[in-house]
Amino acid sequence: MKLRVIVILILSIAGTVFMNSVSAASTRKERILINKGNSLYKDRKYTEAQKMYQEALVENAASAEARYNLGLSLVRQIANPADTTARNRQLMDQAIKNFTEVASLAKTKPGLAAKANYNLGNLEFNAKDFQKAVEYYKQSLRIDPSDDRARKNLRIAQKNLQKQNKDQNKDQNQNKDQNKDQNKNQDKSDKEQDKNQNKDTNKDKNENQQKDKQNLSQQSASQILQAIDNKESATRARVNKANKGEKSEAAGRNTRRW
Repeated sequence: MKLRVIVILILSIAGTVFMNSVSAASTRKERILINKGNSLYKDRKYTEAQKMYQEALVENAASAEARYNLGLSLVRQIANPADTTARNRQLMDQAIKNFTEVASLAKTKPGLAAKANYNLGNLEFNAKDFQKAVEYYKQSLRIDPSDDRARKNLRIAQKNLQKQNKDQNKDQNQNKDQNKDQNKNQDKSDKEQDKNQNKDTNKDKNENQQKDKQNLSQQSASQILQAIDNKESATRARVNKANKGEKSEAAGRNTRRW
């Protein structure tokens, strides 16, 4: 939280509008509009100031001063940098666009270009894109090496970037360990499932074998009983046959004449 406050305060210092630096090529109407915008900006009437700077750009689209001040007036309308509503996002995008155009004018407008890069670094810092913030602060220092504020913010952004990368690596390692554990548990689950399937398969096989044995036993018992019945039937047949033979012989003896 302290780092963010520091950066916002520095952005406030860098947010001084340019009032008397318009070039000789500027028009009288453009200068009047910029001055009106600056007066409104001082009174914290940022929406009205925005309109004056936009009208100045209609008079002279190449006005770096009007474009830079327009970027400031747009940023000032965002009370909370963490608020990402559609309106705030639109204001921020427009501010970044104007600052970016001024930041590219290092050869012709080095003072404005350095401050534009510096403010772009502040905006990216507040958005927690520390990599971009570092690049903008470095570019600001390339143009103006004497800017101690840019140097201080650069060190702060670099420390935050290191911490951010460290946290990201930690999260990645945690995700790797989590995925490893998930894969391990999945392999264990698959092995348990295969084991249970094999167990069920062997159980079904054993049950089928038992049923086959039972069927065979029943068939054998039936065959044995049938064989015994057949044997008994044959025995009875022989006995009956023998008995019939004895009766026939006895009858012959009874009818024999002496």
